[in-house]
Amino acid sequence: MNLHNSYFSIKNPLELIDSWLHPYCYKKELIYNNKKLQISWTQRAEHEFNKRKTPLFVEMQIYFSCVVQKRVLFHEDAGQHGQPVNKHFSISLRPVQAKSCDPEEFNQHHPVSHDYTSPAAQKLRPSSLQLDFKNNEWRGEFTI
Repeated sequence: MNLHNSYFSIKNPLELIDSWLHPYCYKKELIYNNKKLQISWTQRAEHEFNKRKTPLFVEMQIYFSCVVQKRVLFHEDAGQHGQPVNKHFSISLRPVQAKSCDPEEFNQHHPVSHDYTSPAAQKLRPSSLQLDFKNNEWRGEFTI
């Protein structure tokens, strides 16, 4: 039985140490699409936010393809619109459908066919969002 990446797997000890050294100590609660959303970010992310001249746009994407994938995308374009969290960043949730169910294309490019605008897709609401800046790149996770 292979326990790697399973429910019963043991986390990488280096990741555990990193989470102890760099906890999500900044927090903000707001109402996003009529539901409470808990947002938290690390000291590393706060440091990067303070260095920026323009706000960062954080897109929580629910990508419907052969499988459903939650992705957090970070856009430098100041023209993006979303709900402001503070002067440093704004957020948006975007359910999208893939162009095809090709596993290689999905893994490499995540091609988007269109945004989901159905009533069911519009009912999706994030409940938490965690942001970090590690190894010179933004990272994020969210829950529904």
